[in-house]
Amino acid sequence: MAAVKNGFLRLFRTPVKTALFFLLLAFTVALVCAGGNLWKLCADNMAHFEEIFTTIGTVEQKPEKTVQRAVWRADRKTYRYVNDPVYGETVSPDVLDFEGAGYLSGPDQRACYMAQAPECRLRDDDSGMWHFMIVEASPVEDCIPSDPVKMELKRVVFSYYPITFPDFYYCAHFEEQPEPMYADQTYIMELVLGLPHDWEVAENVSVGRWEYQPVDGPCSTQADAQGHLLPNHLSENPVQKLEPGFYETDEGKAWLALCREYELSYYSLPVTVTNDLNLIMAFYAGEAYVSEGEAFLEEDYRQGNRVCLVPDDFARRNKLKVGDSVHLVLRYANYAQSASMGGAEGRLTAEGKAYEPFEEGDWQIRGIYDHTVSPGRSQGYLLADNEIFIPTASIQNSNENNIAQYGPMKGYTTAFQIPNGSESIENYKALWEAQGISHVEIAFYDGGYSRLEMGLKNMEKMSLILLTMGIVSAVCIVVFFCYLFIVKQRRRTAIERSLGMTKRQCARSLLSGIAAIAMTGCIAGAAAGQCLAVSAGAAMVQTRPYDTRYSNGAPQEDEEERTAKEEVTYLIELDWQVAALSGSLVFLFTLSVAMAGIYGNLRQEPLALLSDAGK
Repeated sequence: MAAVKNGFLRLFRTPVKTALFFLLLAFTVALVCAGGNLWKLCADNMAHFEEIFTTIGTVEQKPEKTVQRAVWRADRKTYRYVNDPVYGETVSPDVLDFEGAGYLSGPDQRACYMAQAPECRLRDDDSGMWHFMIVEASPVEDCIPSDPVKMELKRVVFSYYPITFPDFYYCAHFEEQPEPMYADQTYIMELVLGLPHDWEVAENVSVGRWEYQPVDGPCSTQADAQGHLLPNHLSENPVQKLEPGFYETDEGKAWLALCREYELSYYSLPVTVTNDLNLIMAFYAGEAYVSEGEAFLEEDYRQGNRVCLVPDDFARRNKLKVGDSVHLVLRYANYAQSASMGGAEGRLTAEGKAYEPFEEGDWQIRGIYDHTVSPGRSQGYLLADNEIFIPTASIQNSNENNIAQYGPMKGYTTAFQIPNGSESIENYKALWEAQGISHVEIAFYDGGYSRLEMGLKNMEKMSLILLTMGIVSAVCIVVFFCYLFIVKQRRRTAIERSLGMTKRQCARSLLSGIAAIAMTGCIAGAAAGQCLAVSAGAAMVQTRPYDTRYSNGAPQEDEEERTAKEEVTYLIELDWQVAALSGSLVFLFTLSVAMAGIYGNLRQEPLALLSDAGK
């Protein structure tokens, strides 16, 4: 005890040196602790954000040019001009398969299938739909239908709704010079109910002649597996004159096939296939989310499990729950449009027939999803009514003879996932530019991960600077003060040994004081460093670098929704073990240096120490 007391008294005789040693050591430990804590905090946040963020790229073939087309408006007797894109040759998704791309999923040009669900209700009782009909009719008098003309209904070939009226108004609304129609002729017509041709407001009531307008007619956009349009001889005429034996001709059979197609479509719903739910923009942006059950598992995509996600209104209408099955009959695929864009432009095969099913089975409901719609969304990125999602590999049969439409890659049909981070995006861009593919644009969306990454990397650099400064400072300060308090105390050691103290007692005398100061300094420094790291972590979460806004023609979010999505949950809980480890390591290093100095002093004889001390 006397040796320990002597060691403490020795330090108190040099209060300035002792206080300076305590303060400097506490400062360096605080730097080491703060740097280590912040570095670990950054690493934890990077790992955290890596799990919750996804970086996807959408692919869109841009048109080579636009061509202006004049569309006649019969109500205004003038033209409306629209610009139609001209794409040229369709670029295959295979161009995205190049070395070094580093895809985590995709690239994937998704198909939307038209499927029947014969056991399910697709509409509520009070829901309506466009009034399509295919009828045989004759004009009441010879006419040119550039304005609404009265037609006598002869026969209803197909209609979504029962038709009870004996006549209706017809107008070739978008033809400047339509063909004459004759009262003694009967015509087959595919029509849709339009708006009043001419109207006026009288006492806040719209008065006018509601007209039916021609649409489509028998047509086909069937393509082969490579996306090439199959030749066909369909007239694509929505109005044709009936001749005796018309329904025995190829064209007449095509009209009957069109009626059957409409009947099948009335009980059909869209089924979208995917290899990654995150590649569908509505799910990626959080507008669609699984409210019951769970999303697809990795094994569902890999093994092609027959599971599906269904919308909540569809599940409610049919009293379905997670674990139930939905029987689907897939008829044709559309690679040109998403489900929200509608069905294929050509509803018939190249032979003028309705598409027959190529896949049928039961898909078990893995999850039920809900979705919202924000203002300003591009239609292609929206979800359709009754849209069901299934894994791509769950379709076992080939659809090569059932491709109703194939078109250029669009942002809402073609996407892929790559690793997070600006470096990954820039690397992909460089590799893509090296491919030399023109008229194909790739847009990346990472939910603001790149900006988060930039902020965290800047903080990580700062933490490493603090950690390095703390370590270097600790080494210098410990070595310097151990030299002052131990190595420079040769005379003291020689005198104590000459007075009969043992080497152990001398070591205890030299070590006790510096160990006590080092311990208190390390504890104080660790506590200060922890507080400093807490303040820095709190400042970090006050930044708002999260940004999910879209660009390059993709959907736009309104300000309220964007503000809500800017709130990011950082991990700010610091690990007290880092502070304990930092203080302990500096303390142990101090003891090691001190013990080395003591060992050097005690290794020499007292007379030699006195001789060296006098130099």
